[in-house]
Amino acid sequence: MAQATDYSLANQSGANFRAELNTILAAIVSHNSGSTEPSGTKYAYMPWFDTSTTPPTYKVRNAANDGWVTVAQITTNFGLASLSGSTFTGDITLNAQSDVRFADADSSNYVALQAPATVASNVTLTLPAADGSANQALKTDGSGALGFASYLLLSETTNGQTVTGGVRGNIVTLSDGANISYDMDDGVNATVTLAGNRTLDNPSNITVGQSGSIFIVQDGTGSRTLSYGSAFDFASGTAPTLSTGANAVDRIDYVVRTTSSIHCNFVANFS
Repeated sequence: MAQATDYSLANQSGANFRAELNTILAAIVSHNSGSTEPSGTKYAYMPWFDTSTTPPTYKVRNAANDGWVTVAQITTNFGLASLSGSTFTGDITLNAQSDVRFADADSSNYVALQAPATVASNVTLTLPAADGSANQALKTDGSGALGFASYLLLSETTNGQTVTGGVRGNIVTLSDGANISYDMDDGVNATVTLAGNRTLDNPSNITVGQSGSIFIVQDGTGSRTLSYGSAFDFASGTAPTLSTGANAVDRIDYVVRTTSSIHCNFVANFS
């Protein structure tokens, strides 16, 4: 540690002159290192290594010469994040003029974020599992919130795709209300319990070829009715009448024919 009270050499004997000069030079080369700020005359933009912190902190006097500006904590890499093993907290923003790639050691596998990139709803970033059993994916929902999801890997054949093992579609619980919304990206199957006379609106994110079931459950009172959005098509153009019993369960099996036509088959009165 070395600090000088000032940087002005006074007229003095040769031995004293050399001692003061050595003190000033030691302060310069050590950037005024010490556990407290330099006690003597301070100058705008002068450096100070504050050794009272762990790791030490590099500070610079501000332009007004009335305070210190913290530049960085001094570690082996001058405060920069290591290329491997670093942990970040808080929000991180990547501004890229070209693709940003996350790759393995030999760059044989990677995930690329293409620039310019806009993250909208229903975006999936897929990462194959190490054992090849499933895809671990980052997926945004309809509001843009990002979360994890798992998808089975598909082995593609000449005539389509083959899945080994059971395939199960989750059952999404829809929120009851005067108008009931169903985002088909959330799942192929859905269930809703009616607490009043309701309307099932046209689903969002309708994908041609998707199929599944919608379970309609009466609450403890029963006799609730349900109307349907224009995309729901029933045989002979007639919407079904729900079972009226308390806690009765009806089911609509559907296949999406077009983005505006969902073919539906109604099955009534499960207990």
